[in-house]
Amino acid sequence: MADPEFHSPTGMHDILPDQQKYYEKITRAVKEMADFYRFQRITTPVLEDKELFERGTGTSTDVVQKQMYTVKTKNDEFAMRPEGTPGIARAYIEHGMKSWPKPVRLWYLEPFFRHEKPQAGRSREFHQFGFEVLGQQSPAIDVQVIQVFYHLLKNLKIEDLIIQINSIGCPSCRARYKEDLVDYLEDHEDDLCGDCERRLEENPLRVLDCKNQQCQPIIKDAPQIVDYLCKECHNHFKQV
Repeated sequence: MADPEFHSPTGMHDILPDQQKYYEKITRAVKEMADFYRFQRITTPVLEDKELFERGTGTSTDVVQKQMYTVKTKNDEFAMRPEGTPGIARAYIEHGMKSWPKPVRLWYLEPFFRHEKPQAGRSREFHQFGFEVLGQQSPAIDVQVIQVFYHLLKNLKIEDLIIQINSIGCPSCRARYKEDLVDYLEDHEDDLCGDCERRLEENPLRVLDCKNQQCQPIIKDAPQIVDYLCKECHNHFKQV
């Protein structure tokens, strides 16, 4: 049989009828968990103002610099959503959810888009579920969100789960940490990959996300942000 004239775009896949049962199983499991913990579903547009992600995700992140699909019209520039949180935060503010009883618990299961090299477990169109809690800061809320995901993955029969938690502190904590991190990374700049050399100038915290094996020994020995938490952030993290 000859090849069809058209193919699905690279990194984007059809969900065929025999695969739908898996998609539906995950959807049911997410909805059941959301209902149990009283999360309400929200659906945001696939297209949002590009600036929303530049502000919410960060202009120096790989997501914004390299991976966003953008659509430019005569007067506007939009982006196909690469992640869920900025759009939900926008909806929370736009629709006056600040006046709702706190905390506001929202969940989503939607397609997202990132232009990156397709590989196992990483596609350019992917479906992601998430749980967001807005309007209240509490260690108990943090723990509940962790618990929701843990029980959900257990219900889906995912085995050998390990929970690792961290804290990025507040802007004050991060400022002090960033100074020492930059000093440390500058001492190892010659051993960093090209992307991390750029990140060191633009947003040094992103170096810690690098998956390049060349950078792993440097990242492993880098200062730890939990050692820089202020008293309030330290107490919050300790309670979690």
